[in-house]
Amino acid sequence: MTRPKLGLIGIVHEEAKQDFWGTMKRVAEIGYKGIEGGGELLKGDVDANVARFHELGLQVATHSVPSKELLRDEKEVDRLIREAHALQTKDVTFWWDVVDNREQLLRDAELYDAAGARFAAEGLRFCYHNHAHEFERTFNGVYSLDILAEHTDPKHLFFRMDVAWITLGGADPAHILRKMAGRVPAIHLKDVYGTDEVGKWTAVGTGVVNIQASIEAATEIGVEWMTVEQDQLRNLTGIETATVSYLNLKEKGLL
Repeated sequence: MTRPKLGLIGIVHEEAKQDFWGTMKRVAEIGYKGIEGGGELLKGDVDANVARFHELGLQVATHSVPSKELLRDEKEVDRLIREAHALQTKDVTFWWDVVDNREQLLRDAELYDAAGARFAAEGLRFCYHNHAHEFERTFNGVYSLDILAEHTDPKHLFFRMDVAWITLGGADPAHILRKMAGRVPAIHLKDVYGTDEVGKWTAVGTGVVNIQASIEAATEIGVEWMTVEQDQLRNLTGIETATVSYLNLKEKGLL
């Protein structure tokens, strides 16, 4: 079985603010194959930017939806579709939302399903990216995430699963990934050095998240991308964090 391609999100944003193309070159040299979010490439000549990005050996793993409200606006959805095609990515991802009751969750599922149908008609996959609350909050003993999955068409809504947030939510990432097989095109590889509170982020492979089991499960179910992320830096710079995470994965034979 082929391992998912390794991507990166967010970690080197400070370096990229100073020198976007130089930072992307370093990211590619470390061994990453793409990034999530292509906003910088949409500035200026998009076709030329994407071509230059590809010349570095990088791809845009997903385009981003910054607000759920955009999904209610047909013109905004059309814009997201155009941008995703321009970035030559297959995925469009909404990052997260908290709900207080099952009725709101069902209304959200309806919204995501309708938006996902629009994206699917254009050959794109609409993905929902989890945090911890989808596992912390249950309704009649059922995870919020399972309710979203049950009440949406598998062709309309996919899931970009974050293994650290699953862990912080009290669930087992490998088990969740296998349960969601067929609807997970990508995972976020993230680590924490403690689960007693949110915010103990650390480089992948230096914490308590079961990274190896997560990658093995992701490989087994055909995940295409695994994206290294760290919500806040710890003791290393962005480039150092990206490098250490990559080398830890390489040393364990997980690439």
